[in-house]
Amino acid sequence: MSSVRRSQWPLPALALALFALGGGAGRGQDATLPDLQIRATPGGDVGGSLPEAADAPDDSAPKPKPKTPKKPKPGDLPPLRPYPGAQRLGLRGGPPDRNLDPTGAPLDLTAPGPTIAAPELAPKRRKIAEDANPFDPVGLRVGDVDVKPYVEEDFGYASNPLGAASGPKGSMLSTSEAGVDWQSVGGRNDFHGELKGGYTDYFATPEASGPYGSGIVDEKIEATRDLTFDDEGRFAIAPQSLSNFGVATGASGTNPYVAVSTFGGTFGATETLGKLSLGLHASYDREAYQNAVLFGTDGRGLAADDYNDYGLKFRAAYRIAEALSPFVEFGADTRRYDSGADALGYLRDSNGVTAKAGVTLAFSQQLTGEASLGYGERTYQDARLPQAEAPLVDASLIWSATPLTTLTLKAQSALNDSILAGASADINRTYTIDISHALTRAITLGLTGTYGTDEYVGVSSRDVNETLGLKAEYHINRDVVVKASATHQIYLSNLPKQGSVGDVFLMGIRLQR
Repeated sequence: MSSVRRSQWPLPALALALFALGGGAGRGQDATLPDLQIRATPGGDVGGSLPEAADAPDDSAPKPKPKTPKKPKPGDLPPLRPYPGAQRLGLRGGPPDRNLDPTGAPLDLTAPGPTIAAPELAPKRRKIAEDANPFDPVGLRVGDVDVKPYVEEDFGYASNPLGAASGPKGSMLSTSEAGVDWQSVGGRNDFHGELKGGYTDYFATPEASGPYGSGIVDEKIEATRDLTFDDEGRFAIAPQSLSNFGVATGASGTNPYVAVSTFGGTFGATETLGKLSLGLHASYDREAYQNAVLFGTDGRGLAADDYNDYGLKFRAAYRIAEALSPFVEFGADTRRYDSGADALGYLRDSNGVTAKAGVTLAFSQQLTGEASLGYGERTYQDARLPQAEAPLVDASLIWSATPLTTLTLKAQSALNDSILAGASADINRTYTIDISHALTRAITLGLTGTYGTDEYVGVSSRDVNETLGLKAEYHINRDVVVKASATHQIYLSNLPKQGSVGDVFLMGIRLQR
């Protein structure tokens, strides 16, 4: 009997478990109450317990390492994200209501995120810098030097190529010229220069034809931070009318033109002491004349007037600001003639001194250059030649009036030797103004005016040279330039039957690289 009762004990426990799990909840019990856990004991007893609290985190357990984002590989799609502007759900032009969709129904904030990969926005295009000089020659790179060669051919007409005072004879002409410019690139030292040479052929007046050329080579070497060495070589050759030397055009027994060549060099050093710089330079120049014969010289040619000039200059400059540096300069030179006496028998060996004070300007690109005022004098070996002395004005200024217009102002003064009988020196002063205007990127117009005077010491002779020129250049591309120019020349003299007027018109083409 007792064995039967013991076998029936688990039945009430099973019923109670079913009631707690399902039946009780279906009869209105609070579903929020915690579920009872029913278990049968080995003895048939049924026990219940409340749900155990969640286990506390174990600080000693190893923490998972944060995942590092994978680097995108070429060809991978961008990460999922909404398109820009997808949050605008309201009417166009009005503020969007982020709680309603376009139909007015509440938004499902638990909706999944975007499922379409928005493409990456295209990067902004890099703005290409505009070339300020689109028609400048490209040049050739030779080592670390940019070389820019060119050739030019011009044809035209000259109304008075011989500079005749009366009855001028015009002539067609052609000019062929070739040259090269170069400039070093990079490095502490500087090396630049230019060379050109050509020939002018007058078809109707061949006696006025002749070669011409000029060149200058400059080098600057920085030995230390404060010590700089520099040197320069130069030359020039050009046919000049005897009227340029104050001699009457008909005073030559052979040719009214004389080829005059000059060449020389300068070498020196500049030491910088803070804002003070001290420079010392030595120079050598030689002037030679073609062996033309003048009347009244007993057959002696102008080659007797060839001479050498040896000079020395000292300059001290103080930099007040980056754009302003005043300076003083002192110079001395001596001239020695090859034959001792010139074609007229004068002993023209001489010594000269000069003193100048000026300022160097460098106001960005608006105004750059140098200007000075000074005084010079020369004494001659021959007692018949009076001492020459005169104030000296020198300037070379470049003013960028506008981005399209540039003005260049030059003033030069010099005590040159004379070939006139009884005249010791020629006080030469020349003033030049040049205006260049870029009408378009390809078309440049220019205006040039020159005024020069020659006053001869010891004789009552004075000459005036005036020049007015117009020019235009059309750049077809970087390699081809079409040129045209017109020049009006006036020569005046206080000597009788002297003076001339002439015009020169030229048109040509320049090939450059």
